[in-house]
Amino acid sequence: MAVGQTPFVTQLPTALRNTNGNSGNPNDGNYAWEWWYKFQVTDNISVTPALFYLSQAAGQLAKGSSTTGPESFNNFGGLIKTTFKF
Repeated sequence: MAVGQTPFVTQLPTALRNTNGNSGNPNDGNYAWEWWYKFQVTDNISVTPALFYLSQAAGQLAKGSSTTGPESFNNFGGLIKTTFKF
């Protein structure tokens, strides 16, 4: 399992507050989680399923103004990786 977070803004400058519905506290978490497990099928074949989740991937930019734009942009996905060694 892995968890990470990019650098983010904790407070908007005074000049940007109260414009387009900004309160000065950006919704800028940007967490990323990934879960995986490697199954060794044979000596030469392995299968690795994985799930990932990105929280507020676009940061404050995804929020838009108070009347338009999504409130958050989250992304959930999965994959299966098969590895063959010769």
